Amino acid sequence: MTVGTDLGGSFHIESHAALLQQPTDTEVSDRALDAIVVPTIRPQLLRTAAVLASDIGCALVVLCSTPELAMRVLTECGWPVENMLVSWVPQSVEDNWLPFLTSVHPGNEIERSCYADIARKRNVGLLLARLCGWRTIMYLDDDIRGMTATAVTRAATLTSRFMAAGFEISHYPDNSVVCHAYRLIGGRQDTFPGGSALIVDVERCDTLFPPIYNEDWLFLFDAVQNHSVAIAGSLSQLEYQPFAHTQRAASEEFGDVIAEGLYRLLHQGTDVNGATLAYWGSVLDWRLELINHVAARLAAQSGPVVGGALMSLAAARKRLTAISPLACASFIHAWRTDIDAWRHTLLGLPMLGGLTDAARFIGLPTGWSVRSDDIRRSHDVPGSLHCPDRDHRKPLPSAPGWPRATSRPRHGDRRRGVDRPLQHRRARRYDRRWLDP
Repeated sequence: MTVGTDLGGSFHIESHAALLQQPTDTEVSDRALDAIVVPTIRPQLLRTAAVLASDIGCALVVLCSTPELAMRVLTECGWPVENMLVSWVPQSVEDNWLPFLTSVHPGNEIERSCYADIARKRNVGLLLARLCGWRTIMYLDDDIRGMTATAVTRAATLTSRFMAAGFEISHYPDNSVVCHAYRLIGGRQDTFPGGSALIVDVERCDTLFPPIYNEDWLFLFDAVQNHSVAIAGSLSQLEYQPFAHTQRAASEEFGDVIAEGLYRLLHQGTDVNGATLAYWGSVLDWRLELINHVAARLAAQSGPVVGGALMSLAAARKRLTAISPLACASFIHAWRTDIDAWRHTLLGLPMLGGLTDAARFIGLPTGWSVRSDDIRRSHDVPGSLHCPDRDHRKPLPSAPGWPRATSRPRHGDRRRGVDRPLQHRRARRYDRRWLDP
């Protein structure tokens, strides 16, 4: 399938590979990887990322959801990473720096909070990269395997030509629940590179990760439209059970509809201006046709996962019927408004240089920003950890009264010095029942 193809009434696009760039020549560039950013809720899986950062010689940023998880990262580490930040993202950071309209969009009201959690961490990673003056960073999920320092270093050089370079996750395939069910009936479902193993040019990638499923597809949308996302190779991820929790499919449905609908526009050779109410009505019809088609084929099969797959499809279909063309169109408008405000925020950031200072500037807890020689296990108390006291460090003169940065412009009022926090923000609790695996 080529870009500009008339898809007619096709209810599903199996592959988006035609939208990506396939570099064939050997890139000669001095572009080096500055840092690996890992959003995590599973400290026990971080050793692979830490070893990779050590082999490359770049910084490692580990962003957790709670202070307890951050402490677990440290107590289970002992990794030889020269420059490492382990922190967690408090609600105040989102309130001050990520007051997105998409966060309070009605389509997110029943979505599970892990999508908002991972989007929040990835956006914080981009803030840190800008403040530190980094040119190239890698987003890496804690369950990705098969990486080598040579392959990642080579992929980083691609950002001298492309805005982003991603690895396809071919095993275990990184697909939505509905697309996994499509595979069960023999569908030739492809994968798409996303935030699980993604190297980006910090300066040129100025979009955001919205708080829905497929947040990485939306982050990359502008770059894909500009023919500036390259395939860097193929990796694997730890296997999980996509049909283990039926509500997983329901929680993915809104984000899957939005992402597939947007990328269908790119196949047709148009952009977000083509995402009209009528268009979203067609997208929802095609999605319903896909789910019904897969369910009908699966119902005639037998096997250990068929029952779970059918229940997941039922949950996805129920969620789909509650999504309206207005919900989709309004989300797109909110998303593009958020991008405009986000770009304004990024342009106003100072360059601080140091990772600890950058973290403190945006309000991240910094008691866990360490160098490898700062961490040692106590011989007196098994499993305890010693970290030097950093309370003596003074806040930067340019940011009094951390963590609140009242000079940040807010939605609805772009005047500097006006602080209007987004109203009706809800604190989110991460539901660990849906962790993979």
